[in-house]
Amino acid sequence: MQFDLSRDFLDGIVMQHPQVKSGQEAQIRAGGQLHFMPSSTDGTMHTAVVSFALFIGEGDQPFARGGWRFLFTSDEKVDPREHQNDPFMAQLLVVGAGKVMVQMNNLLMHAGLPMIPFDPTQMAVRPQGQAQTPPGVPLGAVPAKPA
Repeated sequence: MQFDLSRDFLDGIVMQHPQVKSGQEAQIRAGGQLHFMPSSTDGTMHTAVVSFALFIGEGDQPFARGGWRFLFTSDEKVDPREHQNDPFMAQLLVVGAGKVMVQMNNLLMHAGLPMIPFDPTQMAVRPQGQAQTPPGVPLGAVPAKPA
């Protein structure tokens, strides 16, 4: 089966000033998921949205989240939800998270906040069906300015 990327674009982004207790260094965590929208009636045109979020410390509410939309085709009728472990789908997640993070770092820079070092190739992609872990993958200790 062959997948071909047709188009991609920013779906949306929301960011608020992170709340960090005074004098405390917090770790920033990241988490992402790949969501599929209904395909075309012939089953060869598909839409996937990578949702990506940043968390401070052990909190479960993100201070930033965004989405990147991908439009792609397949050479035969397929339900992409059944092929989530395909390398193409993992690559969509990594590329989408990287593109969202670039936009988030732009916003952080313009807000006078520290930019977040991020290497999307170092993201851990958890295969479907593994045990649920708390949201976010540690990115390392990144000092955050107190609110």
